[in-house]
Amino acid sequence: MNVLAIETSAMCCSIALFKNGQIFFKEDKNKSQHGKVILAFINELLEKSQLSLKQIDRILISYGPGSFTGLRIGCGVAQSFNLIHGIKCFGVSSLKVLASTAYQNEVQGKIVSLISLGMGEFGVSKFDDKESLLDNKTKEFILHNHQLATFLNDHEDYHLITSSENADMMNIIKSNNFSFMQPNAKSMFEFSNLDDIASVQDDRFIVPNYLSNKDHWK
Repeated sequence: MNVLAIETSAMCCSIALFKNGQIFFKEDKNKSQHGKVILAFINELLEKSQLSLKQIDRILISYGPGSFTGLRIGCGVAQSFNLIHGIKCFGVSSLKVLASTAYQNEVQGKIVSLISLGMGEFGVSKFDDKESLLDNKTKEFILHNHQLATFLNDHEDYHLITSSENADMMNIIKSNNFSFMQPNAKSMFEFSNLDDIASVQDDRFIVPNYLSNKDHWK
């Protein structure tokens, strides 16, 4: 199976392509350049893998929560490939992608994934181990600034993973066991067999999951 993975939920865009057990990968180290690099990255990986878009069997898209603009870019590209080439698209929680990246970077045990949503809100999810990533009952919830310190104190045995640069958040979490890292498209292949996972997303129309009900663009 040939699988294209798109990660645009955080500051840095990354694209990965899986072909016959081989992974091709491209990542932009510059922040918030998703719209400028995403199509060029995909074309480069297709050339390296000697595949065409028509030969891609499915697309995995990190559909949120995360960057307002980044998620729209990633989901828009995935949907355009579906409309033009009929490629099935599957949404994967950005909180799960972040945790999967941490596990692939040899973080072990319990993990809390934390993403800043802006306006004093944070998207959060908990994982007891790598196997729990594939649990379709994993809960995602919102914490507010005033709730974050208490939550972290109640979860001292969890390793905190965040991709967000938020000054208020860093002042709260700096005394905790945490790692700062960007979610990586390569880690999304953990979820390639989505036939075994309940997906809230239609395989043609991927809607960004901002988790918050606030209109942050206003």
